[in-house]
Amino acid sequence: MHRYSLPAISLIMAAVMLAIAGCSAAPGNPGSDQVIIGYVGNSSSPGTRPCMDFMQIAIDDINAEGGIMGKRVNFVVEDGRGETAASVAAAQRLIMRYKPAVYYIEGRSEIALAVREKSADLFPSYPHLAIVNGAADWEVTADVVTKYDRYKFWFRDFEWAQYPWYYNLGLRLLKESVKAKKVAFLYEDLAWTRLYQEGGGPGNMPSMWRYAESQGLEVVYDKPVKSRSGMWLPVFESIAKTGAEAIFVLSSWYTDTEVMAKQWADSSARNIPILAMGGTICNKTFWDMTSGKCLGLLTSYQDDDTIPVTPRYIPLIQKAHEKNIPLQFHVISAYNDTVGLKVAMELIGSTTDSNALIKEYERGEPWEGLTGPASFNPERVEPWFHSGRITSQKNLLDVVYPDRFHIPINQWQGPDKLPLLLTWPGFMKYANPDAYKSPAQLRAEAGVK
Repeated sequence: MHRYSLPAISLIMAAVMLAIAGCSAAPGNPGSDQVIIGYVGNSSSPGTRPCMDFMQIAIDDINAEGGIMGKRVNFVVEDGRGETAASVAAAQRLIMRYKPAVYYIEGRSEIALAVREKSADLFPSYPHLAIVNGAADWEVTADVVTKYDRYKFWFRDFEWAQYPWYYNLGLRLLKESVKAKKVAFLYEDLAWTRLYQEGGGPGNMPSMWRYAESQGLEVVYDKPVKSRSGMWLPVFESIAKTGAEAIFVLSSWYTDTEVMAKQWADSSARNIPILAMGGTICNKTFWDMTSGKCLGLLTSYQDDDTIPVTPRYIPLIQKAHEKNIPLQFHVISAYNDTVGLKVAMELIGSTTDSNALIKEYERGEPWEGLTGPASFNPERVEPWFHSGRITSQKNLLDVVYPDRFHIPINQWQGPDKLPLLLTWPGFMKYANPDAYKSPAQLRAEAGVK
């Protein structure tokens, strides 16, 4: 048995007190000199990993400038593996262990809705804000108005109303540049595409095929496809028999667009142009991922560092390229969110007052994001309330910040050649719809069969 002298005991007690003091400054403790930001998502996903990486760049930039109100920002990731149950457990670990001021959830509707319930149960004991990083289905924010007391902490950075891009921009390109009269629709078989397939929801939106027909297009194929099934070839062979002159794929980062491109290039549909608005197809690395078989495909390409959307845009895009971070709009939103959090906390004068932070976001005052002004919609209309403010709920084709907002459509015409064909709503001076070339023409020019 060890015996300790009184001085030794005093030293031990002092060490214990220092340890206790150290615990009080642990990540997430309200008395801490740190601000904890969290992320619940699939760490190995080609969609969510870049969000985490680009958010870390934003945090590094903030810390280099002195943090938020003098406090250092720390970033904590809990891996949900892209699975609903695992994501719920990850959110619980994050909230209870680290007590984040704000945490983000990958923008898959099924995951977000399940995580929302766990987060709402924990909110009274562990105040926080939760923000869905991605558009997701309209239902993700629908209940914030009717069940405000339960879901007041719940936001999404990217508005659900993607109709303008798909209905207006995408179909316009297929009509005006591709000159298609017959179109095939493929939908990623997840909750977010339900309105496109069936119509309805807020504003009683028409289904994709009904809207296309109202614009003079004939829909010859209309089918949901399993995400990451790897089975595109049978679908393309079926489409080739319909006489389709264009294929519109409603895709996201869950869609295996790299497999899609390879199987399309080897199918009977290889001369039918594809427009896919989301997934790895949007990134610089896609050419190498497909060994060039994406030649001729159309997409909303977000890795462009030539259009000066805002003064900070090009330097940050170049920084992302240096760190091999592929960009899509939800990745850029992850950076914007972090900048907005700093602005909001400094306005309320607190890094720990969740209720004041909620009220600040609800004011709808914009902050300067990477691609222009960003804010949350303050109008108590579901599902716009607490959603990133992009369109007007009175008309989904009206953009709130039309002079800065930029959604492009480019075409893969080579490993480093992606001409901007169309953009919406601004920056048309950079676009050239006549630059479109058919897949067959591009293959002939490249000497590819």
